[in-house]
Amino acid sequence: MHIENLLNIIGGEVTNSPKVEKIDSATIYASKVELGDLFFAYDKEDIQKAVSNGAYAIVYEGNNPEMTDSEIAYIRVDSIKEATTKFLRYIMVQKESNIYYFKNIEASYLKQIVSRKTNLYTILSEDWKKSFEKILNSDYDIFITTNESDAKILSPNYKKLSKLASGYIISDSLLKTTFKIDKYIYQNVDIAPFFVDNLRGVVEFCKDNELEYDINRVKYPKEFKPIFIDKDLNALPRGSSEKVLIFVTSTATIDRAIEYIRHDGKWIKSLVFTPPKTKLEKIDRPIWFSKPEEIKEILKKEHFHYAFLYQVEVEDIICNTNDYPTLF
Repeated sequence: MHIENLLNIIGGEVTNSPKVEKIDSATIYASKVELGDLFFAYDKEDIQKAVSNGAYAIVYEGNNPEMTDSEIAYIRVDSIKEATTKFLRYIMVQKESNIYYFKNIEASYLKQIVSRKTNLYTILSEDWKKSFEKILNSDYDIFITTNESDAKILSPNYKKLSKLASGYIISDSLLKTTFKIDKYIYQNVDIAPFFVDNLRGVVEFCKDNELEYDINRVKYPKEFKPIFIDKDLNALPRGSSEKVLIFVTSTATIDRAIEYIRHDGKWIKSLVFTPPKTKLEKIDRPIWFSKPEEIKEILKKEHFHYAFLYQVEVEDIICNTNDYPTLF
């Protein structure tokens, strides 16, 4: 890519009089710079290393860095993040790639049910720098992000899972659901009923993109992880206790679960633990905690059927964590 074209793409200005006229590739890691590369300097302290590794152009923001090689191009921009975004948008247009926004639960189900690795899509990292490298250096047709802000930044025309595979719930409890998708019935699957539509959306995505999938691979994801326990907070085999801890990663999941329980299980007593000042739509007074020991003390004293734990690690509550992976 010629430097002049690069300037038009990222909206930068050359602050010296370089001899180089074009770059071969780009990176935001100085350690990955090769001869002829463009380097986006998120940290100016990395500029000299990038130059030593053979960078032909340096993009930076703020004050001018020390220009130790007058032959390469030093390009100033208002914002490094904005410059890399514009650069990625250009790359994606050239590759005719698409950006999808998946909810975390949808991304988890996609990982579970796709039965064969494919070069069609990839799920981007939460780390912007890693996402940059993946988009730039891969030949995927579809990039999936669980960060909607990043999706909007990368493409104003980003897509969501708007179509659902045909299907319906046959019977359900909070922890098990029997449902039909397309022509097949799946019995007592490890999925909360309010996640079935998310799964149907993922299935339709797989069908639209000719991805091989197997719904029988569905299991509890980290977004909704139930563990049966005894009075001493030891994990037990599934169904062997009336007490269940449910580790969740979003308040929306708690709200959906509480709504389900109130509608179909009014006799069930539930506890909800959250960090201080966490807001929930379906419950006015969750139990706020500052450290896991507070949760453990209450769990050992209180009578309950379900306890929802938000932003809590399994290992901080369950005593026999070594046995836990074999229980499900």
